[in-house]
Amino acid sequence: MMAVANTDNVMADDEAAGSFAAQRRRESRRQEWTEQTKLAEMLGEYLDPADTFWTSLENKPISRISGIFQKRRGVRSGLPDVQVVWRGKPIFVELKSRAGVASKAQKQVRVELLPAGATWWISRSARAAMMALLLSGVVFRRHWKPPRLRPWAGPFADPNGRLPQAPDVAARRRAARRRWRVRQQRRETTPRALDPRHGDRRRAARLPMNHCKASLAASSAE
Repeated sequence: MMAVANTDNVMADDEAAGSFAAQRRRESRRQEWTEQTKLAEMLGEYLDPADTFWTSLENKPISRISGIFQKRRGVRSGLPDVQVVWRGKPIFVELKSRAGVASKAQKQVRVELLPAGATWWISRSARAAMMALLLSGVVFRRHWKPPRLRPWAGPFADPNGRLPQAPDVAARRRAARRRWRVRQQRRETTPRALDPRHGDRRRAARLPMNHCKASLAASSAE
């Protein structure tokens, strides 16, 4: 009965982890959409159309089929969210949620944009994105007072380093690591994990010695 209970606990933990991860993804998308909307309003207010062009970029396919067609047409994945061209100078801003980081494709696009003369930033708020434009030398058509930004908001020119985390994001990630360790411990006490015939034998070697001895004895008796 204990083994069945452990297996049920593992399955329940996996389902809860999947639901929690999906919830966080939806929350991140909502945050990004909100900040992108704020940034669009600010760009329309402060950028001078006489010498500045800007647009939001959208290359996420709406379906798997549309993604295949986009790839055949040469549409690149990882394009930044906003493109600004100020007096011939291209500037790209990747706008993320409070917990967002650049993906592998976005980092690769940055690597290819920089030698072409573009400037690339990652920001975690609309105001941080405006600061990125100010740091790039863009002259606004009206005065914009730079706000005092939190360290985790950016803007950041290099996404490869360990970026600062918002306190609530850091707390959630610590809690997620603790939940992951609990799930791993429960997995290692399920009957399948205790049987070295299933899975990686090195995993069984990490189990308590008495469990390993019991499993080896049962295997040799067959």
